[in-house]
Amino acid sequence: MNRCRQPEHSAGCSDDDEDIRAVGMVSKIMGLVGLGTVLVLVSGKSACAERRGTLGLFGNASPDVLYSVTTDQPVVALTIDDGPDPRTTPRLLELLARHDAKATFFVISDHIPGNEDILRRIMAAGHEIGNHMTRDEKSIDLPPEVFERELLKADAILSEYTKPRWFRPGSGWYDRIMLDILARNGYRCVLGNVYPLDAQFPWSWIARQVILALAEPGDIIILHEGKGRGERTLKTLSAVLPAFRKAGLRVVTLTELESAAISLNRKKRKQDTAPPWWQQGNR
Repeated sequence: MNRCRQPEHSAGCSDDDEDIRAVGMVSKIMGLVGLGTVLVLVSGKSACAERRGTLGLFGNASPDVLYSVTTDQPVVALTIDDGPDPRTTPRLLELLARHDAKATFFVISDHIPGNEDILRRIMAAGHEIGNHMTRDEKSIDLPPEVFERELLKADAILSEYTKPRWFRPGSGWYDRIMLDILARNGYRCVLGNVYPLDAQFPWSWIARQVILALAEPGDIIILHEGKGRGERTLKTLSAVLPAFRKAGLRVVTLTELESAAISLNRKKRKQDTAPPWWQQGNR
């Protein structure tokens, strides 16, 4: 199924763009030169984005989708997609514990049978779980009624462990209809802004260098496991987490990152309502 959806207040899609998506995926990727390979940061501004290979062009980012936050705290959120994987998720949990780091695991519910204890370990360790649907497929290709059915099917399974509130679409593509369905069911869509294309490129050194070069307070990092990618994520994080800790950058869940943004907004409101400094001594 091909459907072209528009972000609100955007220009319409042309009749010829049947395979065009109004999408938002990642607002920054990288500018990395290595072994003669240049991977260019792409940040799209068009209302309709045509898929062109791995990098593609990205559509207007909806304000209903979380990519990053503004914060004055030294925190970044780590997200790991496509688990649980019995070969790598337990080792990721051990690695995160060694570095006092937290993560949000976007879980595919069909991967849970036989791995229920891993889900319990994730929650017991202070991490959180997000909804990544029932199967590893492009969410945007599902008809709306099927999308909602699969969303709720995954939700029912995940709710045995926690009530998830974060959702990440398969392959990172979304449209307005999907966002409306998510909001109706108590979810917020989250993507990220530091994505080293680890699902496309099988080299940990690229992911490591991209994350260390780009990650700043308030950012959301995207990594993967499953299909052999968990080993790369383990190798990547084995280098990234010690570097973050040395730099004083804490790795937290999405909910913790959101809380850091809220606290900054409250601080700003307090500053905005305070009297000028020259009047404060006369109060």
